[in-house]
Amino acid sequence: MDILKIVLIGMTGGMLSLFLKEYRREYAVLVGLAAAAAVLGYSAERIVSVTESIRYITEKSGVDIKYFTIVLKVVGAAYITQFGGELLRDCGEGAVASKVELAGKIFILYLTIPVITSFLNVCIEAVNRI
Repeated sequence: MDILKIVLIGMTGGMLSLFLKEYRREYAVLVGLAAAAAVLGYSAERIVSVTESIRYITEKSGVDIKYFTIVLKVVGAAYITQFGGELLRDCGEGAVASKVELAGKIFILYLTIPVITSFLNVCIEAVNRI
């Protein structure tokens, strides 16, 4: 199973990093980053198949593709922001991690403006019909 490989890579990298922390902290950070990159790279293969599946469902349902794209961007931004924040915390940079997470939330709000606008337009049209 692929998830077992991913977990084993993460656990191995985490244990190596923990072991190296006692002797060379800078190497421990590099090992942790390498393990995180390996896990992310291995998981990236699945992103393509998920994207294609969702795109197929979207086309069959008749939903506008722009909403699908926005949802993917929001999910991607959330994952990347969380990943970056956790890496920064692992490096001892909690204050920077908080700012990165705040910036991610602002970016997600920015991405959702077209959806919010469309929703408000639908509400306005519904009220005008009454």
